[in-house]
Amino acid sequence: MVPARGSASGSASTEFLRVLMTAAAKDGIEAVDVRRAMAVSGDLLEKRGARVPIALVRRAWSGLTDRAADPLLSLRAARMLPPGSLDILDYLAQTSTTGAEAFEQLTRYLPLLADAGRVWTEVDRRTFRFRHAAPGGLPSLAELLLGLIVERARTMFGPAFAPRLIRFAHAPSSAASAYEEVLGVPVQFGGGFDELVFDRDIVRAPVASHDPALRGILVAQAEEALSRLHLDLRAASALDREFVPAFRHALALALDAGDPSLVRIGESFGMSARTLQRRLAAVGVSHRELLQELRLSRARQALGGAHLKAVSHELGYSSPSAFHRAFKRWTGVTPGAATTADAGAPPRARRRGHAPPGAGEPPARLPAARRSA
Repeated sequence: MVPARGSASGSASTEFLRVLMTAAAKDGIEAVDVRRAMAVSGDLLEKRGARVPIALVRRAWSGLTDRAADPLLSLRAARMLPPGSLDILDYLAQTSTTGAEAFEQLTRYLPLLADAGRVWTEVDRRTFRFRHAAPGGLPSLAELLLGLIVERARTMFGPAFAPRLIRFAHAPSSAASAYEEVLGVPVQFGGGFDELVFDRDIVRAPVASHDPALRGILVAQAEEALSRLHLDLRAASALDREFVPAFRHALALALDAGDPSLVRIGESFGMSARTLQRRLAAVGVSHRELLQELRLSRARQALGGAHLKAVSHELGYSSPSAFHRAFKRWTGVTPGAATTADAGAPPRARRRGHAPPGAGEPPARLPAARRSA
């Protein structure tokens, strides 16, 4: 079973991006529009095993399906993508001995294609069920995945082993009869996961192209790739834990220099503003939140002896009154009350629904170098 991941986290391989590009091209979407929607360089797209954030994949596919005339683009494209389109996943399935083994390869190694959701199988006396859950994912990507599996099951085992039922967790984008016409089986909607329901006999169904020797070689390659992926994920997690303190330090220096924008901070990291946003989002924080937190901390430190006007100017507010309102919204007290309070007492608890300093205030009327992004 693939471990569950958050809806906004995870990554996909460039092989998966190429699958999406091929699917879009088969729908007649112009190649230039496809590459523009992918929002990654051609060099990266051609690099085997490279990973991109799942959020980028979802934005790209959403943009492509919005351009498509057919609301069932994903399902129709799945019927046209030949065996081999899924790279090593296809070859692992084709060299398996039985249906059970083929699905075992799919559920174990699907993260090599995309790791944002989870897949698992269940067997009872009558049915074999393949299930997929990706909270926050795109319905059209779920349709593409299940559509690809249905077509491969038909190719490998014959029409007799087509699923008896397909269930999508999302609401339909077209009439249920349109789905059934494309897939050739009954389709239902709603629930906590997507599901393919097969007769239990598929577990023992032989794969005509089975090749145990070649499968052993492919499994070794897939295991090595999976190990690298897990190491990369752990390394990325460690880097994210180290990244936030480093970002806070760079933010403080940028605020001192009068320009705490992402562009300015990115210069010290050698990253673009967009890359910084993605790195922060991966650990659940934002530039805006960290900047407001820093301003509040400095405001409390500075209020002990400095004039209100000087503090508001130092923190980039347009006027003392703007700083006064922001400070009270965030802390529940005015700057004056905070000044007279016991310096050692903890600040009042934040009142629910109140924004940090600066939220909703007009931009500071300062030279460009002092404005924040």
